[in-house]
Amino acid sequence: MLKTILLDGKSVEYEFERKRVRNINLRIRHDGSVYVSCPRYIAVKDVEDFLRSKSDFIFQGIRKMADRIDKAARPVDYSDNEEVNVFGERCTLRVMSSDKNRVVFSWPEVFLYVTDVSDAELRRKTYEKWRRKILKNKILEMCEFYFPHFEKAGVSRPSEIKFRQMSSKWGVCDVRKKTITFNYNLFEVPEESIAYVVVHEYAHLIEPNHSHRFYAQVGRVLPDYKARISQLKEY
Repeated sequence: MLKTILLDGKSVEYEFERKRVRNINLRIRHDGSVYVSCPRYIAVKDVEDFLRSKSDFIFQGIRKMADRIDKAARPVDYSDNEEVNVFGERCTLRVMSSDKNRVVFSWPEVFLYVTDVSDAELRRKTYEKWRRKILKNKILEMCEFYFPHFEKAGVSRPSEIKFRQMSSKWGVCDVRKKTITFNYNLFEVPEESIAYVVVHEYAHLIEPNHSHRFYAQVGRVLPDYKARISQLKEY
């Protein structure tokens, strides 16, 4: 259920759930929302006292997530003059009337041509179709570029490279099935960060963990991988 509490004079909405856990748990989600869970026997007053004691953490977390959302600049309404990111570059969306639905990118503007500019769902579908196609091409190109580094180490090609929308991971490597899945949201981050994700997932085909040996494999291909990780975290 949704509840509201006053923290340092500010009203904060949070999702509250009682479940089989041992303690009061607090989490700031990727969209900046606040989630709280606790055992059934803990009183609401105790939960609220806990939240008041964590007010600094809550506000810091909300600001941090808001900064990431702003930096990513993903479309909200797919409307004219909306700011969007194209591989880390801040651009402006221009919605134009046309007899054909298509997108034309001419930095720093993304021209979204649709047959009905008032149709929000049409604007979204047209932009997303273009966005996903561009990202797929970019990542598949990078996969071809970096694969030889791993082929020399005895790695065979992934059985499948997939794409889907994910909320908490940039990429996933299923070592058993030898498949790699990339997050469509990589479209908004810089290309050097995308390259890190590609190399990161390929390295899992050698080391299926995050040990020192794993990062040695990543560093062999990208010596500056730590800087790329820091950049990626900003998104």
